[in-house]
Amino acid sequence: MDDNNVNLQLSECPQAGLYLFFKDGSKATFTREHIQKKAEEYWNDPQKISPQAKAAGKFQRCTFCPLRKEDDFCDAIRPVMPFLEIMDKYISFDRVVAVYREREGGLCHVADTTMQQALIYVSIISLMHYCPIGRRYWKYYRGVMPLEGGEESAIRIYLNMYRLHNGNKEEMNKVINTFVAQLKVTTRNQVERMALISKNDAFMNAFIKMHSGLTFLTMDMDIEKTVEAAFQEFEKSLLEVPKSNLQIER
Repeated sequence: MDDNNVNLQLSECPQAGLYLFFKDGSKATFTREHIQKKAEEYWNDPQKISPQAKAAGKFQRCTFCPLRKEDDFCDAIRPVMPFLEIMDKYISFDRVVAVYREREGGLCHVADTTMQQALIYVSIISLMHYCPIGRRYWKYYRGVMPLEGGEESAIRIYLNMYRLHNGNKEEMNKVINTFVAQLKVTTRNQVERMALISKNDAFMNAFIKMHSGLTFLTMDMDIEKTVEAAFQEFEKSLLEVPKSNLQIER
């Protein structure tokens, strides 16, 4: 792999998850199986996470977490821990080839992007799949492609909300306000936990970018106008497609 050419074997990415390919030949894998296997190893190794870091107030669960009295670590940190060593070699704006597969055997999305953009996937599964609070909102992320920008993701989330709440704007606004407020707290706490165990800014920036993208959902950003503008832009692009000169015999 160099600056102009990338050779990928999609057979290297069989499971649902994110795969990162670096210019130095390194590879990082983010799948549920790999995360589960490595997180416990990482947590139980005092050389990787010191007892002082574990005991720090900022490392504890959120105050509104239903598991805050449990004597273990925050579930949302699990997807991050196994990859801290390799990630500390890179910074936010380093380029990386990211391969995202939504489900096993499903379509692969490939992007030449920055570390912080690629790692938004990790922030999504951290706060939407592993966090007990975030799991209340995971259904709104159905179909979100994490390698996209924040506005595109917000549009998909809004459309999911619209469908799941049958277009009830009052109900949607309540969910959006609660969702964004709670995610603001969990994101801040996650960034503070990260600072205790890693010098890498890519993970931290990914969490911040994920939350920033959700500001499109708040009422002062007028998400409905954003959605309408996106559809108008799509319709315009269809009208601009040149007509084919292909003659079809009947």
